[in-house]
Amino acid sequence: NSYGLNGMGDEAVKLFHEMPKESIDHLTYICVLNACSHSGLVDVARSIFNNIQTETEIIYTTMVY
Repeated sequence: NSYGLNGMGDEAVKLFHEMPKESIDHLTYICVLNACSHSGLVDVARSIFNNIQTETEIIYTTMVY
């Protein structure tokens, strides 16, 4: 989340891709998508969003609020 808030989206995405898949949850997705948003990484965010493999309803609800 700190990477994203400081415009370091590339670093956040790199760290996200290095994470073990079993460690990724809805909060991880929200943080990396937020980092992409703050850094203008629209295409990267779209790619990550389209590959979400968890309960998407939770993610959608959290992103809206």
